[in-house]
Amino acid sequence: MKSLDQLDSWIAAKVRSWSSRIAGAPRGGKLLEIRRDILNDVRDHIQPRGEGKSVFPYNTVSVRITAEDAAQQALFEQAFAEDDDLRESVAALLLEAGCALPAAFVTNVSVFEGAAAEFYIDYSNAKAAPSVSAAPNIRPAAKLTVIGGQADPSEFVIDADRVNIGRLKEVASDKDGLRRRNDIAFADTETTVSREHAFIRYHPETGKFRLYDSMSQRGASVFREGRRFQVPKGPAHGFLLRSGDEIHLGSARLRFEMEKGSL
Repeated sequence: MKSLDQLDSWIAAKVRSWSSRIAGAPRGGKLLEIRRDILNDVRDHIQPRGEGKSVFPYNTVSVRITAEDAAQQALFEQAFAEDDDLRESVAALLLEAGCALPAAFVTNVSVFEGAAAEFYIDYSNAKAAPSVSAAPNIRPAAKLTVIGGQADPSEFVIDADRVNIGRLKEVASDKDGLRRRNDIAFADTETTVSREHAFIRYHPETGKFRLYDSMSQRGASVFREGRRFQVPKGPAHGFLLRSGDEIHLGSARLRFEMEKGSL
């Protein structure tokens, strides 16, 4: 089992990596504080087993986070409930501590509106459900509509796992030749849109669509229910899209829509 100091150093490094990703995000400090405190709480429930080994005697970690208002609730849902990073970090912490993950281990995260921004964790051992074959996710009908800027096409039905969005139809360089084809290509006059600005990926395992910023110059963001959410740069995490989201790429705008009944 690693010492508490070693686990504290691991958690601190994880928090620093989160800090670089959400720099400038609204209420980013509170997001970091809750993430850090959740990992510290999980660490405190790791038990020594002797001979330098450790054990985590639970297979279910249920995290309940309360938000001060509806705006903070939407922010917390995106950061904690819809993004798998916190769940993956809990599992990674246990492995770092030398614990074997219990069978059917799961971390559940839910967000509710309450009086203050707090969290509660319940540790339990749930019986594993009988094994059944999971039904494949059926791809929801989805489309993108350009609502700001000139692009071809102005409406695009998403029928592939990846949709590239940028300036010009084809992106090439003298060194590499053709680098990328944009499915939605903004006109060359739309200079706030990078040639390789963003892409949307469909994840069959979850049935969800995520927006990724391809390291663009002007960034990508999503406007939802009166609030703006910044999309992390790079291909690692992305931003989970919901029907009705307005995507901002520089000064260009698109609307993402899914069939009725989908999130």
